[in-house]
Parts: sequence; C-alpha cells; structure tokens
Amino acid sequence: MLRVSLQWPAAIAIGLLAGCAGHGTLPPPKPAVDVAREADEARRAYAAGDMCQAADRYQAIVDAQPGDADAWFRLGNARFRLQQPDDAVLAYNHAIQIRPGYPPAQYNLGVVRLKQAQAAMIASAQAGQPGDELRRDSARIAQRLSRVADDVGTRSKGDGGAPPFIVEPNDKP
Repeated sequence: MLRVSLQWPAAIAIGLLAGCAGHGTLPPPKPAVDVAREADEARRAYAAGDMCQAADRYQAIVDAQPGDADAWFRLGNARFRLQQPDDAVLAYNHAIQIRPGYPPAQYNLGVVRLKQAQAAMIASAQAGQPGDELRRDSARIAQRLSRVADDVGTRSKGDGGAPPFIVEPNDKP
C-alpha cells in the first residue's frame, strides 16, 4: 500500500519537471517589422528585377499586416514573375478577399489562370499519342489560349502570341 501512495507524488513531480524543462525553449519572438522600410526595399528590388528579394520583402509585409490588400497584390506579381503561379494565385486571392472586386488583382488572377490552362493543354497534347483526338484537341485549345493576348486590346503588353501580361501597380486601368 505504501508503494502505491508513493507513485502518485513521484508521477506529479516528474510531470512538473518535464513542464519546467520545456520552459524557455520556444523561439524568440520575431522583431517588429518596419513596414514602410520593407515596402521601400520591396519596390526597389522589384524595379531592379530582383524578384526573390521583392517577394521576401512583400512576404514580410503581409506577415506583419495580413490585411494589406496592396501588399498581397504586389506579392502575387513577384510570385508570378518567379514562375510560381500557384503562390501568385494564393496572393491574388488574399488581395481579393480583403478588397472584394479589386480589379487589378482580379485581372492578374485571370492572367495566371489562363497561363496555367495553356500549360495544362500543352502538357496534355504532349502526353497524347500521335493521331489521338485528345492530343489534337489539347493542342488546338493551347493554340487558342496563346492568341488571347491579341483580343485584349491596349491591356496587352505581349509579344503577339502569349497570354496578356499582369497589371503592375503603376499601370493605369
């Protein structure tokens, strides 16, 4: 009986010590982000063509201020230029959730999805067997998607065959 009664205090002591052992092992809190400085660095990096740096800076901004639709939009543009379409889509969707109907984000989301659709149709055509109807149809759809830029008028900055380019923050609607 004495043996059973000593087990409980020992178990409690071990539990308390285990809790204390974990104390202080959390990572230190992240330093506060100077959003204005990050935004300035992000714009400079983007203008210089350093998309990795721009994306990192915009990511820091949206981490610090997740309700900043413009920062999400700019992050989407950087991700698009880094050929990370899925990440660009996520960023544009965040911008649209924060600011419903955000026209530049909606436009760029459409451009990215067009490019994704074209890539999927090209992959389908390449995967098909010669003479296969699906291969032919996929190639035809991919070709039609490549001509979308010819139909968008002044918004197109393309080279006459690629889907339209994304809208930049300084573009006029």
